[in-house]
Amino acid sequence: MTEKNPFILLGLVALMSGTAPIFPAAAQPSILAQVLDSRAAVVEVVAENVDLFRDGKGRTAFDPRTGRVVILKNVKKSSYRREAAGVIIHPSGVIVTNAHVVHKANFIWIHLYNGQEFPADIAGYIGNLDLAFLKIEYPTPLPAVPIADSDRIKLGDEIITVGHSFVLNQTVSGGKVIGLGTSHAKRKAGQRRTDLIQTSFNLYEGDSGGPLFDAQGRLIGLMTAKENKTDHSSFAVPSNKINAFLKDYLRSGKLPHK
Repeated sequence: MTEKNPFILLGLVALMSGTAPIFPAAAQPSILAQVLDSRAAVVEVVAENVDLFRDGKGRTAFDPRTGRVVILKNVKKSSYRREAAGVIIHPSGVIVTNAHVVHKANFIWIHLYNGQEFPADIAGYIGNLDLAFLKIEYPTPLPAVPIADSDRIKLGDEIITVGHSFVLNQTVSGGKVIGLGTSHAKRKAGQRRTDLIQTSFNLYEGDSGGPLFDAQGRLIGLMTAKENKTDHSSFAVPSNKINAFLKDYLRSGKLPHK
């Protein structure tokens, strides 16, 4: 695939959505440079489930060992694939994506930004957050995305995502934070913790697991679901939750599988 001009892509996204570009002209080069540096950490996740089943139709044959007539049934293979995005969060090959993409998959492949493909193992699930952590083996350190403090995000902040769906494959799109879910208990204690980020992005099939970047090209969240009532809103898991599980994995080598 030929490289696309990100400035044109942002303009097209703005035209398609009927809104003006979200970035001031003078700010575009620095913001986009940061995001394009982080784009090398974005991967494609391909999960395949394979099942064997018996064909209902059979044929008869004579078994010379037993002298009996037997019915032979064909065993067929059925498989289906799911494709989504993911992002490298540690140079050792740790990748985070959505749990629903890889859950119970027989095979998982990671397509890196440079076109290489590697099998992946599941390091752990956090089902209530729809997070899955994958691990690939690579001979050298991989480009990992820097992780931002999601508790500092505010309503109206400019955010960026890289699409992996058929509609927005390998495009850089801009949007805003339009909602924040925060912990009531933490607020009562005078603290602030972001539990969910609502964005102005459309989420298409294949965009699950896509990284959400702040204006400095740092990971601020991971796309996970779209709003059922409208096509102009979607949700992301905050980066601090992702980073906490990453630290647990690096310290103990274990994560939940639930």
